[in-house]
Amino acid sequence: VIVALSLTPMLCAQMLRQTNTQGKIFDKLYAPIQRGLDKLDIFYEKTVNLAVRNRKKTMLACFSIFIVIIVLSGMFVKFDFMPASDNSMITVEAYLPTGTRMEVTRATALKIDSILNVKYPEITVRSFSVGQADESNSWAAMQANATNLISYRLRCSDVDQRDKSIYDISDEFRKDLANMPELYKFVVTPGGNGGMMGTGASTVDLEIYGYSLDATDRLAAEMKQRLANVKGLRDLVISRQDYRTEYQIDFDREKLAENGLNSATVSNYVRNRINGLITSKYREDGDEYDIIVQYDEKYRQSIETIEDITVYNNVGTPIKIRELGKVVERSSLPQIDRENRQRVIKVQGSLYGAALSEVVTGVNGVIAEMQKEGKIPTEIGMKIGGSYEDQQETNSDLGILMLLCVILVYIVMAAQFESLTYPFIIVLSLCFGLSGVLLALMITGQAMSLMAMIGLVMLIGIVVKNGIVLIDYINLNRERGMSIDKAVISAGKSRLRPILMTTATTVLGMIPMAIPRGAGSEMWQPMGIAIVGGLTLSTILTLIYVPSLYSIFGANGVKRNRRKFRKLYKK
Repeated sequence: VIVALSLTPMLCAQMLRQTNTQGKIFDKLYAPIQRGLDKLDIFYEKTVNLAVRNRKKTMLACFSIFIVIIVLSGMFVKFDFMPASDNSMITVEAYLPTGTRMEVTRATALKIDSILNVKYPEITVRSFSVGQADESNSWAAMQANATNLISYRLRCSDVDQRDKSIYDISDEFRKDLANMPELYKFVVTPGGNGGMMGTGASTVDLEIYGYSLDATDRLAAEMKQRLANVKGLRDLVISRQDYRTEYQIDFDREKLAENGLNSATVSNYVRNRINGLITSKYREDGDEYDIIVQYDEKYRQSIETIEDITVYNNVGTPIKIRELGKVVERSSLPQIDRENRQRVIKVQGSLYGAALSEVVTGVNGVIAEMQKEGKIPTEIGMKIGGSYEDQQETNSDLGILMLLCVILVYIVMAAQFESLTYPFIIVLSLCFGLSGVLLALMITGQAMSLMAMIGLVMLIGIVVKNGIVLIDYINLNRERGMSIDKAVISAGKSRLRPILMTTATTVLGMIPMAIPRGAGSEMWQPMGIAIVGGLTLSTILTLIYVPSLYSIFGANGVKRNRRKFRKLYKK
């Protein structure tokens, strides 16, 4: 704005000529374009003249187009959260049955690696890890690890060097893993884990809330089985980790008291003997090493060896664990997940070949079917989370943002035009911007995602400029003494080229964004399509709609003024 108000006028004063003569060569090259633009001016003048003389029919036609597009979009336009982007990364987590030895897990990992090497030439880099993190490795211990876990990180070649997307490769790889009976479960994640927002496929989580672990486990297992039939869902897994076997000590509190001990003291003794205790440090050449004292592995592997562990009371009397309680073998959960102070178990799945709205509709159908059959107890609650929950929150925030943008635009135009009617005409043209966005998404087969909605927000400030240019010149013509219809027709003919010029520059600038090309282009494509489609259709309809509606309001204003003058004249 600052440059347009300062630098541009100065450059015009220095560079523009009094006579618009460019030379014979330029005139010959520009002559066909000039004739085409002149014909367009004449055609538009006739069109505006016809629209102004048939105002109500014109308005009905414009808003009929808007309503038809809205109705069709409800049937054909799907809704998604973030567009799936091909970043050439795939991660895989495969689980063997709980308790599988490390050697068996590693052999299975090598078998999977041979499948990747032979069948998927698109994968250029692959690495995997097997087994459980060392107890001293705190960082690794915080992540998913077990002796039955295989973790893969795969890197594919660049997008333009392969025919398959990472989603197609992942879906084929899922079929290969499903044919391996030794695998208990697996998750293939195109885009990788923990990447930037939108680099991978969207997810749908069915969250099941309830206190009873057995009841929620059974319900989650049945929901997983039924959700497998929902189109577009892949990699269905249950978030609750498998029960694992562990040794527990049931203390006899009377025997503890007789020996002057308590459960906390004895538990600490047992932990130090099994996990080890750092007693000192060994220093050599400036480096320090922890000295860990613990029982040899063969003395801490069975119930009998644990019962033989010796602890000491306050007077130094040695006491065996079997004298203080009983060591039993039980199954328990590694962890219990909670949300909002409630126990929760999730049935999680990723999307492939379907929009988020389609999958959510299918999931809601499964829930309704389960409720109809009476298989969901009243004490258990359900809700859909994952990307769907993020989408709902984001849409709510963007809806408020759009409303604020429209209000601010209206306030600025009302202050500038010193009228409430003219800004209303301009703001109403935003409806055609919305219809243009939906029409473009329908034609291209894209879903209404977060990026498309951001493009819609941007259109609020772009679409109104055409109406501002047109109405401002109409007001100028009326100040010069022209009638309403003549002022509208003259302004339309005079402002047609500037409007088309500004629209064309914006649309052409967005076309590269709307055409997918290169890695990550899928992320921005819906925004480009939304802006191109919304601006194109809104410009075409605004050039017809604004003159017609202005003529209606102007005629009504003239009638009101005439009635006022008649009342004054009678008085």
